[in-house]
Amino acid sequence: MLARACFFALVLLVGRAHAAEAGPTPEPPPPPAPAPEPPPYSAWQGTAHAPPAGAAPASAPAPAVGTPIYARRTVELIPSLGVALANCRAGSESDDRCEGVGAGGIGGFTGLWRVTPHFAWGGGFEIASFRYHPPKELQLDQAGAAAVWLGLVGRVYFNDEGSLDPYVQLAMGVGALGTSAKDQAGVTWEETGAGPAAQIGGGLDFHLSRTLKLGPALTYTRVFVDKIRRCQASGDGNCVDVPKDEDGHLNSHLALTARLTIMLGGEH
Repeated sequence: MLARACFFALVLLVGRAHAAEAGPTPEPPPPPAPAPEPPPYSAWQGTAHAPPAGAAPASAPAPAVGTPIYARRTVELIPSLGVALANCRAGSESDDRCEGVGAGGIGGFTGLWRVTPHFAWGGGFEIASFRYHPPKELQLDQAGAAAVWLGLVGRVYFNDEGSLDPYVQLAMGVGALGTSAKDQAGVTWEETGAGPAAQIGGGLDFHLSRTLKLGPALTYTRVFVDKIRRCQASGDGNCVDVPKDEDGHLNSHLALTARLTIMLGGEH
């Protein structure tokens, strides 16, 4: 009896030793999650509506500002052609020396350096020829009248861009006006008054292209005559000075011209 009890105690001790070496019994894995239910709708497969628009594209950068189409240039060469009307200043006794002088033609040329888009300076000249019908009591034939001007020009412009280019100008220089006619003896005499001269005027040019302008101009030229020189047209030196205030003399002319401007050089 004692021996059997000892046997069972030994078996129990051996079983517990094996259980301690084997470690704890692992837990069973969790059951798998149930499958998700299908959604109550499906993806749109039709063509009646377009898909949503994407983000708006970024706006393009502003274009760079370049040189104006009708930029001003540094050099202007200006031939002109038009009509002119001479003015006679009556003398203390009569105006026989210039009565009967009428309208005529005028031509000229001006060269300017446009320092800035608003200012230019340079020089020019003009030559005019007038009709002359002397009074009958003078008994003169083959008569004519003329004027010449030469001076420095300053011009102010109002626009620095665009197709229109208005301006005003002031010029200072020298000038001469005179008449010529043949007397009863067949001798042709020339009477000329000369002196310092001033000119004022203005105009409006229209750009025809990047290098050409065309427009009208109105100028008034005044010659401050200090003496009248009367000479034979033969040029033999037979000249005399005559009083300017007795029989009148030409002292100014008004001109309306068309001016073509040729622009050269770099652009402002």
